[in-house]
Amino acid sequence: MKRNHIGRKLAFWLLAVLMAACQQGEEIEELTEPVPQEKAGEVILDFTVAGELSLSADPASTRTELPGSGNTQHVTSVQLYIFNGTGDAAVCIASEDVGWSAYFGNVPPTVTATMKYHVKYEGLVKDNPYTFLAVGMDASSRTTYGFPAAIQVNTTTLGNAIATLSGTEATTWNNIRTSELFAGATVLTPTYAGAQGNVDLWRRVAGVMGWFTNVPTLVGATTVSAIRITLYTQQNKSVPLLQRSQTPVFKDYIASPLSASTGGRVLVQIPVPAGTLPLATLSKGSYVLPVPAPAVVNANDFSLKVELVDAAGNTLRSARVTLSDSDDSNSSTGNGTGIIDPQGVYRFPIIANHFYGIGTPLVPINLGAIGTRTGIRAKVMTEWENLLVWE
Repeated sequence: MKRNHIGRKLAFWLLAVLMAACQQGEEIEELTEPVPQEKAGEVILDFTVAGELSLSADPASTRTELPGSGNTQHVTSVQLYIFNGTGDAAVCIASEDVGWSAYFGNVPPTVTATMKYHVKYEGLVKDNPYTFLAVGMDASSRTTYGFPAAIQVNTTTLGNAIATLSGTEATTWNNIRTSELFAGATVLTPTYAGAQGNVDLWRRVAGVMGWFTNVPTLVGATTVSAIRITLYTQQNKSVPLLQRSQTPVFKDYIASPLSASTGGRVLVQIPVPAGTLPLATLSKGSYVLPVPAPAVVNANDFSLKVELVDAAGNTLRSARVTLSDSDDSNSSTGNGTGIIDPQGVYRFPIIANHFYGIGTPLVPINLGAIGTRTGIRAKVMTEWENLLVWE
């Protein structure tokens, strides 16, 4: 009997040890399970598009070219991209059309307007930083740069968030001239209560425009066919959506020149009709992607040049475009370096959201003496008068 009693005690003891071990294993397993991430609250963004009358006679009309320096904007859609993180390696996790046109009854405003937007994406994690990148497009730029597909969810990183010419270059490069593009970003770290943020969308294109009068219709015996505003090199076909350094070293561009066969050095071409009177003013402008200043070569260096050309495109007369002495891009005075560069007035970068006005509507450039003067002075607006804001 005693032996059976001892056996039962031993069996109970072993059973207790096994149960304790199992319970401890379950506790260890529970401790090693991942802690579920808490969802963040709603993110709300307020948009404001600021705009006033442009220099064009009818800013509400269908636009086929740059109308002027005035602060009218032509945004018809805004696309939001959300990146998981803040650095170049952050990956896009969501893309949303914010419904800009629909909010305004499918009549997009060209003057100051405000819109409140509730982010739809529900996968935001509390206390995790996100970069909210917004791209504003007009009717042309959406196709020209292939948005919204230009940034791919789960693929595109913030460092590769760029706008680049889509389609066949030979047939689409002219679309750059008529495509207005805005972009801006902010970093938000939503909490359980959510977050509200501000994003300023600035133009990622520059504007180049000329106003000319007393335009010769003949140079010698050759008929003048057009006025051209020409860049020193093939213009770029890509631009970063996030602004890069502009000073003291200009890095806010992507070296991506069009092929030489496109004629991409010609930024603006203004036909000169037969019988054009001396008092007539001829004008036209284009959007341009940013380009760095040319390297120092010789006394013929230039960033922009105005040319009179014949029907075959041959240059009959030309003059380099200069900047004013006070312009920040002007390197002729040394910009504090103590190095005087007499040709610096002709060498300058083409900077996003800057407007390069050669003449004005009220004071057009007199082309009667083109080819005999030292240069044509451009008025450069360091910030385009219009700002597209997303608060």
